[in-house]
Amino acid sequence: MKLIKFLLPAILAVTVTGAQAQPKRGVCADCGTVTAVKLVEKDGDGGAAGMVAGGIAGGLLGNQVGGGTGKTLATVAGVAGGAYAGKKIEGKMNKVKEWHVTVKYETGKVGTVVLKNDPNLRNGDHVRRENGGLNRY
Repeated sequence: MKLIKFLLPAILAVTVTGAQAQPKRGVCADCGTVTAVKLVEKDGDGGAAGMVAGGIAGGLLGNQVGGGTGKTLATVAGVAGGAYAGKKIEGKMNKVKEWHVTVKYETGKVGTVVLKNDPNLRNGDHVRRENGGLNRY
């Protein structure tokens, strides 16, 4: 009987302290898991240099066509078309890379973050969205 009086409080003490639940971490709306990383190459921006060079070339070619008013119209059309083509060509020459990282957030939402530099992330990495980028945690 004395043994029971001694063991019963000890068992209850162990049971009560062991039964305490660990505090749960709240859901982090900016935290999630990487589900996809895709490298995308896009045409860059064409600038004034491409437009000027294209316009000059187009104007010279347009000036070779027809005579009189037709020649003037061909020159003007050549300048406009050449400027447009020059801008597009310059954009193709200045390709830019983007990394599209898809993240499934702890809230259940899925989003894609577009980054200008290689984030060195892989599927399954745990990340936090900070300052427009993603950081491992």
